[in-house]
Amino acid sequence: MSESDGPFARKHPEVHLERAPLVRVLCQVQWPEHTLLSTRFSAGADEIGTRLSDEYPLSPVIQGISFELDAQTGQVRPQAVPAVRQWVSVDDTWSVYFAPTFVTLENRGAYTSREDMTQRFARVLSVVFELTSLPAAQRVGWRYVNRIEDPLEYADLGELVHATVLGAGAVPAPSNVELVHSFTESLFRSDRGNLLAKWGFMPPNATHDASLVAVSNPSWVLDIDAFDESRSAFEPEQLLGRLEELTTLAYGFFRWSVKESFIDRLGG
Repeated sequence: MSESDGPFARKHPEVHLERAPLVRVLCQVQWPEHTLLSTRFSAGADEIGTRLSDEYPLSPVIQGISFELDAQTGQVRPQAVPAVRQWVSVDDTWSVYFAPTFVTLENRGAYTSREDMTQRFARVLSVVFELTSLPAAQRVGWRYVNRIEDPLEYADLGELVHATVLGAGAVPAPSNVELVHSFTESLFRSDRGNLLAKWGFMPPNATHDASLVAVSNPSWVLDIDAFDESRSAFEPEQLLGRLEELTTLAYGFFRWSVKESFIDRLGG
């Protein structure tokens, strides 16, 4: 396989899948702690939520308690979780998360296209920039979580994905031996950004990410997170350009991971 058609090729033909196995797609921008946001977060979040309320009118409050083990005393003590505001679309498929150091747009189970998500995130970034005047961004990222859970597709994974991301599923085993769990995590660095790829098999009612709802069937996951941690000015157009390069990086890894039979099976 040449560099031009490998996982880090600069261009892979894009194919729309009618039954894409995407259960979660996120794009995010993070920034260093900002004085005004740290001291006036609630007021700023209220303004942003109001501006976005036509598309994301629901606003569940996310605030909770985490727990930390004190190594000296052996006691568990509660810690306040930093405030995060969430605004959700009426159909519960789109969410915006806003915190003192990041903003995230998330789609769960209804992703249609990169263009649609980019346009939505462009508006979110524009509103955040206008109302906060943040001077710098610290990290941008785009993440795709694919999951095969249909029993027929799961049984045919060897015909659908390449052995590299099949992992232990490619190990020959008799019919009385069942693979229960196998998971791989790899981090790649390049001049285009970083790529964190996770893939493997999960047993029923288990998940590799606590924020992702588990399913009752065995499943195979391909979780691709492309990100750049270089500091830059908080300019929405520039940030979207960086995200475009990152999503191309992530998509290239996805296309390299799956076979043409995967594309055909899922409606390409």
